[in-house]
Amino acid sequence: MNLTLRRRLSLLLCVCAAAAARAAAPTPLPPAPSLVAGTDPLAAFTLKAAQEAASFETIGSEEPGLTRAWRIATLRDTSPMEAIELRAPTARPVRKGGVGMLRFFGRATAAADETGAGRVYVVVRGNGSQTASSFEGDYTFGREWQEVLIPFVFAADYEAGNASVILRFGFKRQTLEIGGLEVLDYSTTQAYAQLPRTRFDYAGREPGAEWRRKALDRIARIRQGDIAVVVRDKDGRPVGGAEVLIEQQCSAFQWGTALEMALLAQDTPDSRRYKEKALELFNAASTENDLKWPVWLGEWDGAFSHAQTLAGLQWLKDHGFAARGHVLVWPGRSNLPKPITERLGTPRQGEIPAIVEAHIREMTRATRGLVSEWDVLNEPFANHDLMDAFGPEIMVSWFKTAHEELPNARLFLNDYSNHDATTDGDHVAHFEKTARFLIDHGAPLSGLGLQAHFGGKPSAPEHVLDVLDRYQAEFHLPVRITEFDVWTYDEDLQADYTRDFLILCYSHPSVVGVQFWGFWSGAHWRPPAGMFREDWSERPAAGVYRDLVLNQWRTRASGKTDDRGGLSLRGFQGDYRVTVTFQGRRSEQEFTLPDKAVSGQVNVTLP
Repeated sequence: MNLTLRRRLSLLLCVCAAAAARAAAPTPLPPAPSLVAGTDPLAAFTLKAAQEAASFETIGSEEPGLTRAWRIATLRDTSPMEAIELRAPTARPVRKGGVGMLRFFGRATAAADETGAGRVYVVVRGNGSQTASSFEGDYTFGREWQEVLIPFVFAADYEAGNASVILRFGFKRQTLEIGGLEVLDYSTTQAYAQLPRTRFDYAGREPGAEWRRKALDRIARIRQGDIAVVVRDKDGRPVGGAEVLIEQQCSAFQWGTALEMALLAQDTPDSRRYKEKALELFNAASTENDLKWPVWLGEWDGAFSHAQTLAGLQWLKDHGFAARGHVLVWPGRSNLPKPITERLGTPRQGEIPAIVEAHIREMTRATRGLVSEWDVLNEPFANHDLMDAFGPEIMVSWFKTAHEELPNARLFLNDYSNHDATTDGDHVAHFEKTARFLIDHGAPLSGLGLQAHFGGKPSAPEHVLDVLDRYQAEFHLPVRITEFDVWTYDEDLQADYTRDFLILCYSHPSVVGVQFWGFWSGAHWRPPAGMFREDWSERPAAGVYRDLVLNQWRTRASGKTDDRGGLSLRGFQGDYRVTVTFQGRRSEQEFTLPDKAVSGQVNVTLP
């Protein structure tokens, strides 16, 4: 791409010498060879940009460390983020576990985002769609220069040229200035943990934050109810002075995770630990990949089969998990199976709606009795090829077909980046528009799914609460966080945000569950986001989760009945066992304080 064409596109990267001179002095780094080709790292990057989306310029500079620099302007709101990117291939072979470092300075001179911040998304990964990322992170900039230091660890072996360092800018209109860029190869000469890094924060993280105090007050009010235990003897007389032990067995709120059905069906040391931890921590789950349409048809490589998937779902049912299906229709070409993609845009395109309907009926019938809710429509913001071909009304037919097969199941619209209007207002607006269209056209939509994937700079909790309020006021539908994770190597930040995200969700009356998108790094699409490392050691986020969900928000209480045989207390909604003992007699009883129940009475008869 020549410079004139680059300028006509919408990313412009340049740092003027005077401004660069005012940047903070670079943090000293251990010397290392460059991971990218040439003596000038900026020259190793090439621009890819959507038509009329960005402008780009590179200039020379006499300033130390900024011999060449960029200015990048995103000229119109652009999505997805990879629609505008600068990419440099690695010029050296690297090995799994090898350490690298990316350093640059950045600032935003203009930004259309409501926060006033400019944004760049950094990726280090192997080339090819099926390769794992070694690093991904979201970085925002204000008007002042900020140094960014990103150490990373390669997730696999790559020969020279088979991995890339990528900077993405497909966001709202903005102008960023970036310079002082270096990509260093430390291999095994430096330990990742010892290298300096840019640590991010989020508004509302501080101890004693007002939003958190209010949220905890709401939790005590909306997630608890009054429990009255009344103990009588076999003749119906009240028993005073009886010892009562109340132990909550399970929460009415659904704390869940995506699970791999293969690990549920296997019997290996890791699969046994996997099932053990799932039983300890969660009461809800979904399939991660097993029920995706191409997987169900055998188009993916890997250990998938109908028998294995159904065996995994049966295991969930046998162990009391609420199971959800993911996903019936993911309507983008790259996520559709061959029977659809080979017909799109051909004279046989008209056959597609019937094929989709037959698929919905097949999947819901195959899993009937095992799955209580479905993501009927997944990610329509970025995946809309079927709607483009047949009109938006086709979405309504998918919900109606699913409802015909499963009249009692919750049917969800699910999408990503729809949890914070300050960082992705367009996505939130599209989600609202889609939900409104479905409802207005008679679709039996019964739930809203928010994926809530976070990188190294998570959303302020108050911003997420604002969006939850917005959805509640507009739709009055249950909300489930369907794919939560915090992908960062900063484990303290990960733990703190896990704490705050669970608090904000549990405090909001519209939220019926939070589902992690995996919990073990050995079976996670983003291994650093797992609460358990690959060797099953715990990251701090696991301790946070256990303390909140299994300790602070689970009721265990004891006491003695009064002269009328009664004992009253407050308890979290869910399933309970009550044990009563008196003068050598003992009685056990189970009861439920349902979701949203404000009170419940338990009558216990002593033998």
